[in-house]
Amino acid sequence: MKRRQFLLTLFGGSVAGSLIYGAIAKSKNQYEPVLAKSPASNPPENNPTFTDPTEEPLVRFAAIADNGFGSLDQMAVAKSMWETYQQKPYPFVLMAGDNIYSYGEISLAKAYFEEPYAPLLKENVKFYAVLGNHDIIKSNNGLDQINYPLFNMSDRYYSFTKGAVNAGTVEFFAIDTNSNAPWEAQLGWLDQQLAKSTALWKIVYGHHPLYSSGRHGSNPELASKLAPIFAKHQVPLYLCGHDHGYERSIPLDGTTYIVNGGGGAPLYKFGKSPQTAFVSSQFSFMTFDVYQDKIITKAIATDGKVFDRAIITKTI
Repeated sequence: MKRRQFLLTLFGGSVAGSLIYGAIAKSKNQYEPVLAKSPASNPPENNPTFTDPTEEPLVRFAAIADNGFGSLDQMAVAKSMWETYQQKPYPFVLMAGDNIYSYGEISLAKAYFEEPYAPLLKENVKFYAVLGNHDIIKSNNGLDQINYPLFNMSDRYYSFTKGAVNAGTVEFFAIDTNSNAPWEAQLGWLDQQLAKSTALWKIVYGHHPLYSSGRHGSNPELASKLAPIFAKHQVPLYLCGHDHGYERSIPLDGTTYIVNGGGGAPLYKFGKSPQTAFVSSQFSFMTFDVYQDKIITKAIATDGKVFDRAIITKTI
């Protein structure tokens, strides 16, 4: 225990974080990766013919979720993020909730956010957060995190655009998927903003999954609210966390759903469902290269290796 506490202190985590982590985490034997054979795409080790395009993407970014634990596993993911950045820089990161465990206290932002990602923050990499269920407990219902400058949240839900207008932009729609979110106003806003967006690509992210084979599972109520809007406006990608692991769906009415919750919180067991293209419960993050005609997604483990790669194409 003394050695673990020393390492946590050395790498920017707190002793409190290790105690919380120890209380929640269970035996690693419960978290063996589960691989579902995909009719849509194969993992990279089974697809040796795949090569990255030689041209630079219009937009490159990374994504994490369920990371704010101050644990050694979060530090390992952060280290892999930094090493990947050094090879192929990305200017911003989508952070899909549970940014600070266990109750969202902004007093822990330094230990659970600023210190793990210090090398990236030093390079002016921006993090764009949304609120997870843990983030609204002791944070004035999330207001403290909304007002925290390094999370770059303008409100409970918001949008921003990246990329050069003449080449093609990507518009991101960050939403609050908590049960106490202002759902009527938010759904009206999302429908209207997606309708008037002229971006080449429209990507939505929030904390909770619509479809998942993890511990929390799929959420039919959330799917009934959001899936029709995604289909109506041809949203190609929805990113989330909440279930601690990784799962990518086959396209459902034109939308690929990715659970990307391996950012540092104790992992969950995952099964597989009819919509599952690839699933693996391991600590990880993602990168995305956006081109005119496709988005290349990569799920990257703490050893820096890509364990899932997919190509998302535009719906005609």
